[in-house]
Amino acid sequence: MRFPTSVRPAPAATSAQGASDNLDIFRDAVQPQIDEPVIEACMFSRQGMMTEKLGSHFGGLTYLLARKHSQMRAGGLPQHFIIAVTKDRVYAIETKVGVRRGPVGEIRGEVARWERAALRVSSKPDMTTGGLGLNVTIESPGEGETVRCTVGRHPLSEDFVRLLGDPEATA
Repeated sequence: MRFPTSVRPAPAATSAQGASDNLDIFRDAVQPQIDEPVIEACMFSRQGMMTEKLGSHFGGLTYLLARKHSQMRAGGLPQHFIIAVTKDRVYAIETKVGVRRGPVGEIRGEVARWERAALRVSSKPDMTTGGLGLNVTIESPGEGETVRCTVGRHPLSEDFVRLLGDPEATA
């Protein structure tokens, strides 16, 4: 099973020395949307995609209720978004994924912004996918906002989540 939020190989010309995977493709895609240097970026999805799919088997209303529930748990964020970390802020940039839209999808614009130092980030393996995903909770206590999202489980995405949770980290 491959998540739309999986780490994708970058073209050979942009790959780091000896690395076949990196997150540069996401950082480069969102940099024009953000007026400060982006340290790193990674694609995420709302939690609950499996629940939505299961709900669709029981009719349209069940699907819509499951979809609305997952949207509320994600703080109103779209189905797919790229989280970008800068020195002082964290941005959520909407993207529309699809086969014809390329590896990062179609960048649609900023949908959320938080002060990095004020965030609390936690994560745990997503057992609904057999541990292939990583459930991430981003809390902004000052704004009373909680975002529950998921990312494909990979050493690079796990490093990104650690970067997201550490306001002092710059790499």
